[in-house]
Amino acid sequence: MWRRSRVAPSVETMPTAPDLTVLRDTVSLVTGGASGLGAAVVSELASHGAHVVVLDPDAAAARELVGSIQHHGGSAEAVVADVRDADRLAWAVDLASSQGTLFSVVSNAGGWGGLTSHYPDVSPDDWLSVLDLNLVAPMRLLQLARAAVVDGGAVVQVSSSAGIESSPYASPEYAVSKAGVVRLTSAVGAWASPRVSCVVPGWIALPRAQRELAALDPEDRVSAPPLVPVGDVTDEIVRLIVDPSSAGEVVVLDGAGPPHPL
Repeated sequence: MWRRSRVAPSVETMPTAPDLTVLRDTVSLVTGGASGLGAAVVSELASHGAHVVVLDPDAAAARELVGSIQHHGGSAEAVVADVRDADRLAWAVDLASSQGTLFSVVSNAGGWGGLTSHYPDVSPDDWLSVLDLNLVAPMRLLQLARAAVVDGGAVVQVSSSAGIESSPYASPEYAVSKAGVVRLTSAVGAWASPRVSCVVPGWIALPRAQRELAALDPEDRVSAPPLVPVGDVTDEIVRLIVDPSSAGEVVVLDGAGPPHPL
């Protein structure tokens, strides 16, 4: 899925192509991997020869994805777990590392936690559950990965443009937690191994976003930010995994141009 620019750069400025062969015969763990962006990342990693551990609370979706990958010659297995379950998360990391060389972890699980009302109009238990999903669980996963990922491996965290904007946002608890993921990445950016980096996508062109965009009033739809192609996000995640110089990178994908540093 690696894409070329529409305008070929000169020989002098030609970027070095990422060495995707380093993924072959390694293990990757992807949280929230059964659907949406997570499923796209799982499929991309498997296509380059990685054995992918798909961690997701949706057992049926995870097993369906694993079956599809295996049908097409890839290697994957499902782990049914919620990242907020500390014991289950630790077990999943142990399982992934037992399958071979754990080279990458993609901390993708997240969301609004199913809430229809948000801080400060919900109980602390409700908004804390969103912080647990989007910030505490990624911090816990990163701590586990530090001991399990092979030297030279990588952890890529998925944040959101909600975490770097300064405008009002419908779910303050989500925005705050995603801002924390960005700062967590930069705070541990000096780690040599695992290399920790972060993608900060805008509205990703997944079915849910497309439905929400279509439901907007025409005036709001015109002013809405462009959707970010799914492939652009997966490409950048894979690039961060295999690029040995990616430690501490925080990359924004806003749909208006190429990925760029925060």
